[in-house]
Amino acid sequence: MRRPVVVFASVLLLAPAVAAYPQWNLGLSLGAGAHLAPPVDREVLITAAVRTDATFGARTPYAWRAGFFGAVGTTDFVALDAAAGGVLHVPVNPTFPVLVSLGAVVDLAPTPGRPGVLGRLWWGTRSLNYHASYGMAAGLWIEGRYRPGEGTADVLGGIDLDLRVLTLPFVMLAGWLQR
Repeated sequence: MRRPVVVFASVLLLAPAVAAYPQWNLGLSLGAGAHLAPPVDREVLITAAVRTDATFGARTPYAWRAGFFGAVGTTDFVALDAAAGGVLHVPVNPTFPVLVSLGAVVDLAPTPGRPGVLGRLWWGTRSLNYHASYGMAAGLWIEGRYRPGEGTADVLGGIDLDLRVLTLPFVMLAGWLQR
């Protein structure tokens, strides 16, 4: 019994320090898509959502990072849904990484409680802020959603725009006024 404790304590004491620096962003997702199953009369879907994600890993653009995401949005401006899950940051390029997300989605209105799963592939520009935890991002995405209770499947695609971009004119004006 004593030997495993000594081995465990030795590993803890001799292990190198590991740091996981957070990077997060807040964006507006706009997109369109279609129902894949079952066939319906109206085939075009419009979606808009506010989405945030946080990833943790080394403070370098070449590092794989993992984290979580959360989103609240609407489909066709009729349904309100929320989504959450995990996200993996794959550094295929230091300036243009790929993010892979997998999570759960649930309707909040008009029929609360309809569960589903979603997967998203995102590609775009994503800054790594070396001095703070917020990094700006903008990109393209494709997403698939499946609701097993109803057997419905949707595919969506669109763009993500960082919400902090909207503040840039005011920041520039404040800087100009302070001169």
